[in-house]
Amino acid sequence: MDRSALVEPGALLEREPELERVSAVVRALGRRTGGVLVIEGAPGMGKSSLLDEARTRASELGFRVLSARATELEQGFPYGVMRQLFERLLLEADGGERDGWLGGAAALAAEVVTGAPPRASLASSPGPSAGDLGYAWQHGLYWLASNVATGSPLVLVVDDLQWCDRPSARALAFIARRLEGQSLGLMLATRPLDPVSAPDPAALVADSAVQLIRPLPLSEAAVGVLVAARVSGEPDDSFVRACLEVTGGNPFLVGELLDEVAARGLDPAAVASADVGAIVPRGVANAVLLRLARLSPEAVALAKALSVLGDGAQVGDAAPLAGLIGRDSEAAIAALVSAGIVRSGGTVRFVHPILRAVIYGDLSPAERERLHRSAATILRARGAPAGQIAVQVMHTDPAGGAGVVALLRGAARDALALGDAPGAAVLLSRALDEPPAPQDRRGVLLELGLARARAGAREATGPLTEVVERGDDPAAIAAAARELWVMLYFGGNTAEAAAILRRAQARIPAGDPAREQLEVTLLAMYYTSPAARREADAGLADMRDPGRSARGALAAATLVTLAMDETAYLRSSARAIDLAERALAAGLPDEPHQAWAGMALAVLAIADRLDAARGGADQILVQARERGAGLTVANVLSHRAFIDVRRGDLTSAEADAQAALELASDLVGSEFIKVLAVPQAVLAGLDRDETPESLRRLLDQSGVRDTEFIAQSLVRHASGLLRAAAGNHEAAIEELCSCRPEHPMFGGENPAFVPWRSAAALSLAELGRHEQARTLAADEVRRARAFGAPRAIGIALRARALVGPPAERANALAAALDVLAPSPARLEHARVLIDLGATLRAAGHRTAAREPLLEGLALAARCGARALERRAKAELAAIGVRPRTTDHTGTESLTPSERRVVELAATGDTNREIAQALFVTEKTVETHLGHSFRKLDISSRRQLPDVLASAAG
Repeated sequence: MDRSALVEPGALLEREPELERVSAVVRALGRRTGGVLVIEGAPGMGKSSLLDEARTRASELGFRVLSARATELEQGFPYGVMRQLFERLLLEADGGERDGWLGGAAALAAEVVTGAPPRASLASSPGPSAGDLGYAWQHGLYWLASNVATGSPLVLVVDDLQWCDRPSARALAFIARRLEGQSLGLMLATRPLDPVSAPDPAALVADSAVQLIRPLPLSEAAVGVLVAARVSGEPDDSFVRACLEVTGGNPFLVGELLDEVAARGLDPAAVASADVGAIVPRGVANAVLLRLARLSPEAVALAKALSVLGDGAQVGDAAPLAGLIGRDSEAAIAALVSAGIVRSGGTVRFVHPILRAVIYGDLSPAERERLHRSAATILRARGAPAGQIAVQVMHTDPAGGAGVVALLRGAARDALALGDAPGAAVLLSRALDEPPAPQDRRGVLLELGLARARAGAREATGPLTEVVERGDDPAAIAAAARELWVMLYFGGNTAEAAAILRRAQARIPAGDPAREQLEVTLLAMYYTSPAARREADAGLADMRDPGRSARGALAAATLVTLAMDETAYLRSSARAIDLAERALAAGLPDEPHQAWAGMALAVLAIADRLDAARGGADQILVQARERGAGLTVANVLSHRAFIDVRRGDLTSAEADAQAALELASDLVGSEFIKVLAVPQAVLAGLDRDETPESLRRLLDQSGVRDTEFIAQSLVRHASGLLRAAAGNHEAAIEELCSCRPEHPMFGGENPAFVPWRSAAALSLAELGRHEQARTLAADEVRRARAFGAPRAIGIALRARALVGPPAERANALAAALDVLAPSPARLEHARVLIDLGATLRAAGHRTAAREPLLEGLALAARCGARALERRAKAELAAIGVRPRTTDHTGTESLTPSERRVVELAATGDTNREIAQALFVTEKTVETHLGHSFRKLDISSRRQLPDVLASAAG
């Protein structure tokens, strides 16, 4: 039998199932069904060949294919793989096409795929900024890929994912989770991954949506076919079995083995089978080295140089490293190509990573040191990026070079600015070993501490503490202290975090800008940590208003702190409003997630300046969405949900809370967002008639219990309301009373922040404990009046009326109405109207009950308070009134997420613009619009403005 006839050159043997799955994923892109296919296997199992086949099949269908290959030496280049994928495409495109691809949110990715300098160094601000900027780049890269895929389906192909740089791996994972409805697919190949050494690629491969292929070793029959096709003569079965045993059926190793068999002229007969083991005592390594040894000395030198420079090296770098010039280098390249060791091109790549590993592994330590040092010199001379030169330096021994330290610090700054904190830490640790000059050591220590802190490594504490305690540069001391504060605070050690800030502050002269930075940070901490605040109470009592003309970060932060104190200590809502508004005008500290602005907006909301608070949140949100600042967007959405619950816009509140939580799941450092968003989702959900059980699952699964954040009392309040709604009033009372403040800064003193006393009073009354209920309700009335916010006063008066003597209830509710009617708190107004109607109906005043019940029903419907509507309808039915239907048709039938999409569509935004603004996929927008059109009974988005205007009227 002529087994050689069974295989064509380049054919893939025993890969039919894998090829069918590759084809299925490619074909699906034409139906806008994006997907991720990962081919996982040991080196040489044919992963790259399957990717080549995917490229071919996609190209035959007219699809665009962009390819990259990660390499071991390029792991330290942040976004290196993403640049491989997109840089050439953008450089070769005409201006109009390039502008189209980089339009909208994709513009955020321009700097990381073109090599432009990052917008800002992350070393200048602590903590969450890294995550916010990294999210913006991921968001931009996703929309760049999506924009490119609009012209024709796009396949992103990445080989050797196990060596992918961290930021690129995170960006690929971000894209992979958003392929629904896209003509965009990912084809990835990787060796088996270790979640410890390669956490980001491993997380991507482990995603449940990924289709995973693991090619099996070749069978004896397939190896026989390859033997027959590559060597002369009919192979003996024992020779085939020997080849299978030596290579384990690994296709690449079989090919290398057979190349050496052919080169030696061995007869594939039984007598030669014993020689097979001698060819590969170290796997395929000896075969490769023997093949290389048959070439000219120039080719050998060039192969060694290329192994040091790594895949993708330029011939112009490799030739001088090998000591070659002119035609010698051309001949050497040709010989390596002919021998099947490298592929030619503007950049040179080894045919397989195994080949590079074998040649590099055969270098002596002294030869490696010499070649890496020479490579660094050559790259520096031609002006290569610092990161590329640093790769070579990292493979040399420390030698005390000042230029080396400067180079490594520059490469680390670039890595940190692009979000690769672990990579930056490795570079700086090596710089510290060089070592730096004494006058530079503290600077390197600070940068190393910052990088380790951003990487979440405990080892950051040592270098940062040394800078704080022994440094002499105020800016460096402040930066180190602020980074330590973030680490310690989020690690639960708030007392030590505050102590570090104060120690640093004591070492910086008064009037220095760095001291002001620390003062701002301390103020922030005093309103997040009760422990830190208790220690500082005496000093903060002397804090003074900086004046109406004051401007700048410290003045604005001081004003916010004073405004928060006005609310926490039950002083004056009018003064709290004045302070918060002045803080916003004074120029709040420029930090990425807008925490200071969030506190100012929260004060306005607590003090009932709800429209102003909503307007401020909207303004920040527009800017944050333009920047792709996910952490800021999530934070502002959670604050806007807090505001909208108070305004009685439950649909918007629930939509914003859900959106904040969805975004937070993708973001590092987002715990404080969940602590604010989850209670708003619960409160809105209860009034929208969602089941207590479903809301309990949301709360329990969010992990927002037992934190030190100021909003923790909101979590306890929401949980207590859920207990009461489920009829468990004993547990409700216990949980609500846990809002009793350990410190006033938690907000539990002020019912305008969290009205836990009124809620507990209602549960006490349900259990017949009327005296306790009335005492607690009266206490809340007193506190609410002291602060002066109408919504809080109305809530307290309502509770006092409901737990008080039934004969006095109607008059007491009328007093609550007098307070709430002119306030912006529509939902609380509706609640009291319905209570009043129910009270009058129970007293037999059916005619008098009709008007407040109808008014309350209409107002509840406008708020989207379905549970309250249901109660109003039941009360009206009891007096024989059938109200005009409030069935949830039209805009009232929309889900919160649908409502968000419809409102943006009504302004004229395209589906793509809506998706970018809401950080969702176009498919999600299309689905929501489709459902909304059916519910609204319209056929065109041009009808949306009229529909929404009619609903508002």
